[in-house]
Amino acid sequence: MSMIRLLYFSTAVPSVSKADVADIFTVAVRENEKHGVTGALAYNGRNFCQVLEGEEAAIRQLIENIQKDSRHSGFKILDEKPIETRHFADWSMLQVDSLDFSVVINAMQA
Repeated sequence: MSMIRLLYFSTAVPSVSKADVADIFTVAVRENEKHGVTGALAYNGRNFCQVLEGEEAAIRQLIENIQKDSRHSGFKILDEKPIETRHFADWSMLQVDSLDFSVVINAMQA
């Protein structure tokens, strides 16, 4: 079984609230733990940027589900690569509360 790391970017719909973002994070932690997925989610008040790592099949299924979420649009995969080890091994989902997406984006260089 091969693992991948995938980075995507999307734009929140204008109606997304802080409570919605908190809910997205809570569900992500629970679902990622169930499926052996690790990663980080950043939200800057307008855009989401997320890196996910895990077994390729689990990541592909998760991406399919995320794309269907009506709380965002403009979903775009920015980068994807096979990995041997996880960058976020200790985080089912690290929440990056910052305007700067570098924590998430730089993980693709790991």
